[in-house]
Amino acid sequence: MPRVIIILIATIVSFAANGQVFSNLRAAKQANQIIIKYDISATDPDQTFDIKLECSADGGKTFNIFPQFISGDLKGISAGNGKEITWNIQQEEKKYNNYKFVFQLVAIQNLSKKTPKQLPGTFIDPRDGHMYKWMKIGTQIWMIENLAYLPEVSPSKEGSSSKAHYYIYGYQGENTDEAKATENYKKYGVLYNWTAAQKACPAGWHLPTDNEWKQLELTLGMSIDQANKTGSRGLGCGAQLKSKTDWLKPGNGTNTSGFDAYAGGGRYGDGSFGNMGSNGYWWTSTESDAAFSWGRGLSFGSSEISKGATYKEGGFSVRCVKDL
Repeated sequence: MPRVIIILIATIVSFAANGQVFSNLRAAKQANQIIIKYDISATDPDQTFDIKLECSADGGKTFNIFPQFISGDLKGISAGNGKEITWNIQQEEKKYNNYKFVFQLVAIQNLSKKTPKQLPGTFIDPRDGHMYKWMKIGTQIWMIENLAYLPEVSPSKEGSSSKAHYYIYGYQGENTDEAKATENYKKYGVLYNWTAAQKACPAGWHLPTDNEWKQLELTLGMSIDQANKTGSRGLGCGAQLKSKTDWLKPGNGTNTSGFDAYAGGGRYGDGSFGNMGSNGYWWTSTESDAAFSWGRGLSFGSSEISKGATYKEGGFSVRCVKDL
């Protein structure tokens, strides 16, 4: 039975001085294809690379085989995890049976294709005159600050999974003017239970679905397999969302996405506020079941993004995404 033996290596050539690094390289043969997976990082998150796949059949002495029938993450690749290249080896004119291959990945920096920084726009909520900054991240337009719409306010001891409740971290009164005068309101916005979050975004915007959060995560470089999992996933993706200040050490992010996520904490089912400075939480509009909804979390101790199902009575922040 013909077989292909695979060894994978990577060389850092041409542009290693600019901080491009391959990692987590692996390869496997699946039916008539060879699947090569890799992660790539860069000191400049806006930089893109074209990836070349070269092959040696003499133990790595010469790389003179250049696969033609390849597809996947090859052109305009930005830093991120879970990249994948597929070589349909059976389509090549020369048949490679019983070969012992050594592969080499080469990253060529796209100096002329550097993606310009997106500048934020602004939007005024006609309901209360509050101005928000927004930014296009990938193909989506996100508010890059927490929603601050506050039609009423409750002390943390009052809660419900069916009636709308609005909270300001640390405020225990019921006066909206007093609540809006607090520093926590000005910096972190409002904490909403899930029922309130469902209708909190202004016209033309909406509470993102779980899939829309996944789309954001994929834009940050998370693989689809990671995005479909629960728990903490996507090494480095959370750091791209987190603000450069405010988080407990060593938790500040790079904010390379522009999302500017602060550690605003939350309101919990026992009626307490907690975790300001160490964690931030955001609702999705997607239910897990009748009592729970999916949400996203960031922690000072992790560069990943956490996905979990949370009791609807809790109080989390909201980021609105623009209607298509």
